[in-house]
Amino acid sequence: MSRGLIILDAGHGQFGNPYPVIDGVYEGTRNFVLAGYLKADLESKGFEVRLTRNSIEDDPSLEERGHLAGNNGAILFLSLHSNAPGSATPPERYHKIRGVSIYYSLADEEKNLPIALALGEAVATCMDTENRGAMTRTYPDMPGIDYYGVLRHSAASGCKQAFIIEHGFHTNPEDAAFLSNDECMKKLSRAEADIIDKMLGR
Repeated sequence: MSRGLIILDAGHGQFGNPYPVIDGVYEGTRNFVLAGYLKADLESKGFEVRLTRNSIEDDPSLEERGHLAGNNGAILFLSLHSNAPGSATPPERYHKIRGVSIYYSLADEEKNLPIALALGEAVATCMDTENRGAMTRTYPDMPGIDYYGVLRHSAASGCKQAFIIEHGFHTNPEDAAFLSNDECMKKLSRAEADIIDKMLGR
């Protein structure tokens, strides 16, 4: 018997956000690889898992990604990403910034914060990078509404346990080297699956 449905969202499309430190590698492609590993690991723990991108070429809208969770009664929505510094970052700092961030939905902060904290710690430890923390971001002038579209649409459709994992910075050589290695991604998948297994209970 299934322990519940989890939606895994491999962020962006196939060629979304090239790694500036490794030629020919893209955030959207590496997210897709990680989603495949994580799907298998979560299924081995008794969860049903659906992907927002079933082929590497898929690139659904943010609304379609988020609504897939609530519309199908998912217990968890997890969007997989890696990060890049903002445009205001000085050039000399751009490649030095690294670390993991977890964004969680404002729709259920009491339940979401512990999961976000646990995921952040596990991912940062696995990647041997900085843990930048668990955080929320509010849509301008709309208190209690998530800024990020996938979280906002997941919550609006009924799945309030919604998260974005920023797996380090693909602009940083150390984080990018980890994320571009399939064996490292398998370790990352196992670490995340273990936390989800523990936090969602048996």
